[in-house]
Amino acid sequence: MTQSHSRITKASRQFSRCFSILLVMLAPISQDATAEELPATLRWAETATLSTPLSGRIASVKVSVGDRVKKRALLATLDPRPLQAEKKRAAAEVQRLSSQLRIAERELRHAEELFDRTVLSTTALEDVQARYDSAQADLARANAELALAQIQLEYSQIRAPFSGVITEQNVHPGETVSNRCDITPILRIARGGHLLAIARITPQQGDQLTVGQTIGVTVGDERFKGMIQQIAPAASNPALLELSVSFTTDKDITPGQRAVLEIAE
Repeated sequence: MTQSHSRITKASRQFSRCFSILLVMLAPISQDATAEELPATLRWAETATLSTPLSGRIASVKVSVGDRVKKRALLATLDPRPLQAEKKRAAAEVQRLSSQLRIAERELRHAEELFDRTVLSTTALEDVQARYDSAQADLARANAELALAQIQLEYSQIRAPFSGVITEQNVHPGETVSNRCDITPILRIARGGHLLAIARITPQQGDQLTVGQTIGVTVGDERFKGMIQQIAPAASNPALLELSVSFTTDKDITPGQRAVLEIAE
């Protein structure tokens, strides 16, 4: 009886130790398994309205809504002919004034030599110096006008500021844009792969969240790691907060799709 009782006690102790180890191993799983899910809607995280400060006729629009474009891709152009003519005029003026400056420089050197030999008066030398200074100023102004003509020619080409998706087209070839008072929007582009998941939450839920916190974002069968960008009062319902979570993806996911935010409890 004593040996049998000892064997039973030893087996009982071994079973208790194994059961305790099993409980420790299972404890973290049960803690991480609970998470609150919030329905959300997707929006573009970054968009830009593209236009030009110039007025003119639209010569071409090379993209349509939904097209994906690379950074610096040419999207639309104004008729460049008036701008090209202005650049040629400015370049010709630079050439003319450069020639005049060379003549004024030779005259100044000659006048300084005569002045050194006391053949030329101070007043006469000052007059020659003034003409040289004026020629320098005229050339500097002409160079500035040529640089401006080049900048305006570049402004006639609307290029993508970043890789993305065209979301709006507001003009077509042949139309005239006038930007004297208001800037006419030509295209709108969204940065590709950068999205926001927007959800409505209660103030109590907002108290448990912080900007910069990592949150899971599920879209269909895809799961992404997002980061809280903003927690602000909802415009449509001041009693709620609007939670904005940003994430990036190379999947074909677009605004308007439904998503689920997973917040660990």
